[in-house]
Amino acid sequence: MSDPKVELARQVFKALWEAGPQGLDRDALAHALGVGDREMREAVELCAKLSARPSVAGAKPEVVGFDPMTRRYHIANSPEQADRIMAYALSYIRSSLERVLAYREARTLRWGEIELPQTIQQALFEAEQKMRRWG
Repeated sequence: MSDPKVELARQVFKALWEAGPQGLDRDALAHALGVGDREMREAVELCAKLSARPSVAGAKPEVVGFDPMTRRYHIANSPEQADRIMAYALSYIRSSLERVLAYREARTLRWGEIELPQTIQQALFEAEQKMRRWG
């Protein structure tokens, strides 16, 4: 029996493939899947992960996601579109990291220099290092 989340991710790919280069807007993709917005976005996220590293022999890796220029979901049609999809995803990572860094600052200002748990220290260090590499 197949995982329902993986099946929904496959439906995302199928719907975007059938839509062709024009892709699908948020409402159309959610409607095609028969789910709400949040579930659709989660399915797109899983589809993107699975499509980037296909397990089917002969399948090509694909970049799947939201293109802010077209305001639609796509299977990328060009390196430029893939770059826009990646930049859009990275904007969420930057925003989230900025929020966590603000939490850390507020924690220090509120309670002083109390050592953070090792897992949080390591995660912040790794995130900051990656953000520096991404520029």
